[in-house]
Amino acid sequence: MQAGVAWIIGGGSGIGAAVAKLLAERGWTVAISGRRVEKLAEVAKANPAIRPYPLDVTDADAIAATIKTIASDLRRIDLFIFGAAAWQPMDVGNYDFDKFAKIVDTNYLGVLRVANPLLAQMDKQGGGHFAVIASVAGYFGLPRSAAYSSTKAGLINLLETMRTELAPRKIKVRMIAPGFVKSELTDKNDFPMPFLMETDDAANRIVDGLTQSNRFEIAFPKRMVWLMKTVRWLPYPVFFWLTSKMLPKG
Repeated sequence: MQAGVAWIIGGGSGIGAAVAKLLAERGWTVAISGRRVEKLAEVAKANPAIRPYPLDVTDADAIAATIKTIASDLRRIDLFIFGAAAWQPMDVGNYDFDKFAKIVDTNYLGVLRVANPLLAQMDKQGGGHFAVIASVAGYFGLPRSAAYSSTKAGLINLLETMRTELAPRKIKVRMIAPGFVKSELTDKNDFPMPFLMETDDAANRIVDGLTQSNRFEIAFPKRMVWLMKTVRWLPYPVFFWLTSKMLPKG
């Protein structure tokens, strides 16, 4: 994929910010969005090719208006990356509605609020790439991660459908599934994080995967991906025995 205009939701910190800086270094014009204006401004200082557009993904009207503004300012949106995410560890056996609603509203419904207005813009310009950062946590239900894992599983399923449905419209749907990456989200974790990656390493893998291939799934690190997929393929009696070992002791 040649350099063009990218729009990253969640571009004010973590993986999103690192991806924005790397794309800008490689000749892209990058619009970044998120709720924290000061964070966006800080990232934008790194390169004049990065443009901040504050946005809350729970506000459908603001999303539609932001898409119009970016398209007017930058003429088109060749690559879209949804990287906004809400996460917090859950107590075992607690399925508090308000906690679930907040995570679902950001992680899953946020993508759906963006979808139609952005796809209309991509139709108008003749195509584009629609990428969403899911997670290897979406490959199966993780104890203490019911809300987060279920939203990521839902996104993977949704993106599989979109990949098939949108191909005739010249819109390529991409699913990004990182393992554990150092960020504000993973700083909340109080459990072991195998194969923990540096943010810049993850950003390089994402940008290379998006710009140097057309594959649907960009998942890493490979050892973590194959471990998670192997667990998913186990017969349920073995699967549930193994996941029970992930519960806190005591």
